[in-house]
Amino acid sequence: MELMKLNKIMEKMKELPTLPIIANRVQQMLYNPKTNTSELAEVIEKDQSITSKILKLINSAFYSLPERITNISQAISHLGYKNISQIVMTLSIFDSLKTKHNNVFDRREFWLHSIATAALGKKIAETMKYPEPEDVFTSCLLHDIGKVFMDGFLKDEFKAVLSYADEKNISFYDAENAILGVNHSMIGEWIARSWKLPVHVIAAIKHHHQPLEEREGLVLSKDISIDIVRLADIAVRTKGFGINGDGKNYKPAITEDLFKRLPIMKDDIEKIILVIKDEMGKYEVLLNLSS
Repeated sequence: MELMKLNKIMEKMKELPTLPIIANRVQQMLYNPKTNTSELAEVIEKDQSITSKILKLINSAFYSLPERITNISQAISHLGYKNISQIVMTLSIFDSLKTKHNNVFDRREFWLHSIATAALGKKIAETMKYPEPEDVFTSCLLHDIGKVFMDGFLKDEFKAVLSYADEKNISFYDAENAILGVNHSMIGEWIARSWKLPVHVIAAIKHHHQPLEEREGLVLSKDISIDIVRLADIAVRTKGFGINGDGKNYKPAITEDLFKRLPIMKDDIEKIILVIKDEMGKYEVLLNLSS
């Protein structure tokens, strides 16, 4: 039976849309010290949809700029390379996984959970002086990408997992392991590999439910960035940002073991969460642009 399920997933994976080239190209340019504003703007402007959405975002009430921004070069000057890169990746992911079919769960609430996790993960990384907080943002944004695939392509299985999680008051992860033998972390890893995403993103997706001692198989399986993703995911779930599929009465806990390798404490997380509540307005504008 498990082999049949795996075969079904692999067949459905062929229907998965490819990640727009622009997202990968912008990510590559971000890490190239020779990249300049005009080159980056030229790449982004090749996608009229993303260009339009970036301009709508920066001219929105959230930023309240004194003058109207009319082109991507100006947007880059105001937001910076790294913020623009995050916005392009976020919009590309939303667009790639948008479906016209009836979804099993609320996609907007799901993306709110993912975005809140990304915002919190980035702030944690900055607080602890992690060298690449933007990498953590991307990893957090995509950590549950396997669930989106399940919602779009494995609806019966997805409904069964959601029902079981509610019935038993357990996490989505525990429910799918109990009744499927395959979980969204595994599926998400396969998607990330097919999209040729960076290895740090693949590792975070693969291991975001696993403690350090259970992680293996990738060169970055033990990377501390995964600790950040795990903490951000659980912290956001405890605060009820969006919906990720856990049982309605399931209450995840921020436990001491999550901080074992991180130079921050639980009190720090509470303070950081207050900060990202203000930032969520920007990301909700992004979500509205993609709906």
